[in-house]
Amino acid sequence: RETAAAMTPHDEAVLMARIAEGAERYEDMADYMKERVALGGALSREERDMFSAAFKHAMSSRRNATRIAKAICIAKEQEGNKEQADLATNYRSKMEAQLREICEKALNTLEQTLIPGVGGDAEAKVFYLKMRGDYYRYLSENLEGDARAEQATKAAEAYGTGLAEAEATLPEVHPTRLGLVLNFSVFKHEVGGDTEGAIQMAHAALASATPDELAALDKDAVQDAEMSLSLLQDNLALWGYTG
Repeated sequence: RETAAAMTPHDEAVLMARIAEGAERYEDMADYMKERVALGGALSREERDMFSAAFKHAMSSRRNATRIAKAICIAKEQEGNKEQADLATNYRSKMEAQLREICEKALNTLEQTLIPGVGGDAEAKVFYLKMRGDYYRYLSENLEGDARAEQATKAAEAYGTGLAEAEATLPEVHPTRLGLVLNFSVFKHEVGGDTEGAIQMAHAALASATPDELAALDKDAVQDAEMSLSLLQDNLALWGYTG
């Protein structure tokens, strides 16, 4: 009778991350994927996606809670109800602190381990630089003045470096390249206030996505690429593009 091979520490960390994901314990999932990174070795494409998903899900509920608390605070201030406005503000501050902690944990892992250790894997490099840009963008959202500008500058730098790498190494319809263009254009519109630049970037990506380019991708990549292209098209409509 054959016995199952003992799991490696790498496999254990990934398995525990999957269990945490199934239980919707995304902070735990993020910690297990951070543990997987610390064990060394390049992440597989699936592991990269798990690392990204863990932090994204851990953060998304806080982003939503922050927006809701801000809206309630504004509404209560307009009603003249200072006590309830202050309570909403306090809750918003609590969510912002948790959001900041998650962003900083993701950024530390990206900057200290994943990006320096990426080697010659262009797809992974673009993927991680996109994530770096995303998390500085998320940090900037709840800041004002110089603090907001500082985080926005770091986001723009990461997105710009990632885009230069993508343009040099990845096909125009590569899902990772399109995902970066999508998020960079959103950053330009929402954080940078450069709607014209966002429109130009999104339109250029859509114009380059020819049927022949898409046909050269495998099935899963085509689905991911088409999703990003659809979102770029939706954003152009939202931003008032009529060309």
